[in-house]
Amino acid sequence: MRPPLTALLVLAALLAGCGSDSKQSATTATTTSTATAANVAPGELHTIAGAKPPKLQVTHPAENVAPGYVFIAQKGGKSGAKGGTVIADNQGRIRWFHQLVNPLEATDFRAQTYEGKPVLTWWEGGISKAGVGVGRGVIYDDTYTKIATVKAGHGLDGDLHEFQLTPRGTAFISVYHEVPADLTSVGGPKHGWVYDSVVQEIDVSSGDVVFEWHSLDHVPLTESMQANHEPAKNATKKRPLDYFHVNSVADAPGGNIVISGRNTSAIYLLARDGHIVWRLGGKKSDFGPPAAVKFAFQHNARLHDGNLLSLFDNGAIPKVEPYTRPIVLKLDLAGKRATVVKSFLHPLRFSSPFEGNLQLLPDGGAFVGWGGVRKVTEFTPTEKVRFELKLAFGDTYRAYRLPWSGRPGGKPTVAVAGDRVYASWNGNTDVARWDVLAGPDADHLSRVAGRPWSGLETIVQLETPPAAVAVRALDASGKTLGTSDTITP
Repeated sequence: MRPPLTALLVLAALLAGCGSDSKQSATTATTTSTATAANVAPGELHTIAGAKPPKLQVTHPAENVAPGYVFIAQKGGKSGAKGGTVIADNQGRIRWFHQLVNPLEATDFRAQTYEGKPVLTWWEGGISKAGVGVGRGVIYDDTYTKIATVKAGHGLDGDLHEFQLTPRGTAFISVYHEVPADLTSVGGPKHGWVYDSVVQEIDVSSGDVVFEWHSLDHVPLTESMQANHEPAKNATKKRPLDYFHVNSVADAPGGNIVISGRNTSAIYLLARDGHIVWRLGGKKSDFGPPAAVKFAFQHNARLHDGNLLSLFDNGAIPKVEPYTRPIVLKLDLAGKRATVVKSFLHPLRFSSPFEGNLQLLPDGGAFVGWGGVRKVTEFTPTEKVRFELKLAFGDTYRAYRLPWSGRPGGKPTVAVAGDRVYASWNGNTDVARWDVLAGPDADHLSRVAGRPWSGLETIVQLETPPAAVAVRALDASGKTLGTSDTITP
């Protein structure tokens, strides 16, 4: 039976994905403790206490893919499954995992550049049943140490939908602010409540707000595609009408800013003084022909060189299109025309009810996170699948393929259970192989076994249980990167 429309809308909002302020290390990345492997819960690691990384399944093997790793922020699923940030390789093996503890969730995990250096960034916080986040952005360096926290300004809370760094040392973030409003124009009460979608640009080092834009100042309620479907007449402060739903913010040419409003099914180019330069899609589009620019409930709008615009066209909840289309449009700004030049369609032609992103790759291919469908897919420049990964549970708001080199401090970690040795160095992307050193005591160790790196925690089977054991991490050339402490089980 098909659920009632209101139930689908609540579900979409729920899943719409859509810490300390001081410097600190990601504890699951730099732990140097050693342990015997006793009483480990199913699915948890022996060498990283409390970590339960997701199992990733490669459903289409990598074929001439773009360089880099896969970045996802695995959100929690049913039965209390815990999520976290994940860097994985082309075989679905995890290079780095940062466990989050309920009720924290993470979104928009990726590698970016801050002050000229590569960093890891994500949003973390709590997510309401309406799909609105209350939290902050975080920035970690290549040793997996937190170097900055970005909060919303002016007494507001940072939302989960965007955390985009700029070359200016600033970050674009989204904010959802519940405010009283007259909702009679969309069938609601005169004294109702609505979410004002707020865009802020924050100076990362100082925390100052350098730009702020409010949807209610520029976009009327009547432009919403959802207003008459959502419970406008019953909107409360606890559950306001979400008429706009900003879900992406980024730089655009000429110092402008491009944003996406999911619930208006429109993309907006904003000038620095806040006025709308143009609308694409929705009820008041400045571009034609209408058939070429038709999209609905989209995510992740980005402008590129050559007047290209990429977006993830969901078309679902309520379902108004046959399937989801990650597409690239060519914009004729003078003639106000838009045409589809690429469509990275999944062979199964499924619909993603919420979330999702389209990342254009340097070779003309694309990497797609399907949001509400637990898959990430890489396409060739000719729009054919060349890699696909499936998540075991939950979802990831966005997914990326990006280069990354991580070198955590400390030492590798070792654990042992009987004749099995467990080795890990969470986040060290140079480890290619493990040596096991064993002997009668810590002063008399020698190499007894070895195995190529095979994932976040590599298991090495010995012939007999060791009396004393350590592990040594090697790079692809055989150079020693580090040696763990010695343990005596």
